[in-house]
Amino acid sequence: PPRSTLFPYTTLFRSYFAIVSGSPQLDRDRIDEPIGYHPHEREKMAIRRGHPLSRSAETFYEVVERFEGFASVRILPKTGRTHQIRVHLGHIGCPVLCDPHYGGRSRLTRGEIRRRPGDVTVLLERQALHARRLKISHPSTGLPLEFEAPLPGDMQAVLDELRQFRRRGG
Repeated sequence: PPRSTLFPYTTLFRSYFAIVSGSPQLDRDRIDEPIGYHPHEREKMAIRRGHPLSRSAETFYEVVERFEGFASVRILPKTGRTHQIRVHLGHIGCPVLCDPHYGGRSRLTRGEIRRRPGDVTVLLERQALHARRLKISHPSTGLPLEFEAPLPGDMQAVLDELRQFRRRGG
């Protein structure tokens, strides 16, 4: 891929982690759907098959854990389109948790997970999408540089609650 002056590195590998609403039908799959601008909402992107301005987009996902009503997934995007992961996961019926554009909600409370409506303690107020690993080549030396980021505390807290109160079959 061409290098820009703002980011003169070549991306070799990207790995993301997400918590999604719902649960993918398959344990792992490849989503190969073109993405373009949403026809009615300026800030959004959408699956746009056959549209002249859409661009190919490919995302591989693998389910890490399944819960009642939720799942955690590992995502490996092959392409890097705007909002690609969010659009693709929404397309398969499993939007990123707390994604107001593609998932419909902007926050998650402890009561929602525990099925106790009175508990309005907010666990998450942002998209449950995390850039886990990035591998790039240095622009001068060409040597690979690899970065890994631990899961943020708010996402870990959601996983802990899901493991305790939304185990499948439990």
